[in-house]
Amino acid sequence: MSINISYLAGAGAQFFDSNGAPLSGGLLYTFAAGTTTPVSTYTSRSGAALNTNPIVLDAAGRTPAEIWLDGGVLYKFVLKNSAFVQIGSYDNIPAVNDPTTTNNLITVAGTNALTGLATPPLEGYTAGAQYSFIAQNTNTGAVTLDIDSLGVKAVTQAGATALVAGSIIGGSMVLVEYDGTQFQIINPNSFINPIIRGYTEVITSSGTVGASATLSIATGTVLTATLTSATPCTFTMPAIVAGKSFLLLLKQPASGSATTATFTDVKWGTNGAPTITATVGKMDILSFICDGTNWYGTIVQGFTP
Repeated sequence: MSINISYLAGAGAQFFDSNGAPLSGGLLYTFAAGTTTPVSTYTSRSGAALNTNPIVLDAAGRTPAEIWLDGGVLYKFVLKNSAFVQIGSYDNIPAVNDPTTTNNLITVAGTNALTGLATPPLEGYTAGAQYSFIAQNTNTGAVTLDIDSLGVKAVTQAGATALVAGSIIGGSMVLVEYDGTQFQIINPNSFINPIIRGYTEVITSSGTVGASATLSIATGTVLTATLTSATPCTFTMPAIVAGKSFLLLLKQPASGSATTATFTDVKWGTNGAPTITATVGKMDILSFICDGTNWYGTIVQGFTP
């Protein structure tokens, strides 16, 4: 576990009484946050030596050593004078730069109506504050988020545009920012009217295929495949998903005999399923698009790679 300096009285802190005089002999107690259970603090980053509990302030109202805290732990500090009269109580104090208590990672439940819990709990929504969470489920429509019962707010993208099904994927890390009215998602699974410059598609090679092959667009949507001499190939299409599309650069073998190819469950235009260019060394380019029910195909033929 990391050890970081305390946000409160970490180094060089000086305490005063209500008259502005140094709090000589004052007592600084440390407890687990929200409790009266004493917890230890350290005099240095090494964690080799413990502060006393309470820490007794010197004549100048200063701590005799620095105060270092365990990472991932929230503390409560109680300040008293030498007569044991309480001056102040300061709860939910983390260590400086402790990501386990300050990274705003919240726990959420739900699919479209999300409820979240923050550690420590939020006091209120603040414009510009960002929160991240791991989605439990893939959303099926518009999404709302309520953190620590502070109020239900819409989760939107690109301003006030409501999310659509699949904007949040179950198991993915989601980042949102509160804009004063709603939570805008910073990393949606889908984008609205994006402008992409200098884009280059990854070409995924299926290599030389035999009598059958399954087309996969898991890693790219420009595919290449080379037929085996004198071996007709039957291609199985990817799973049906509305809006998916891809290109297939289908090549005849460089030598030997040209062959044919067919595609399962594809609807073609008026002329029906095409006949692959029957010339060794030639390439046809096939384009496919899915409407959620069927794959539809077109072809441009006779290229020389």
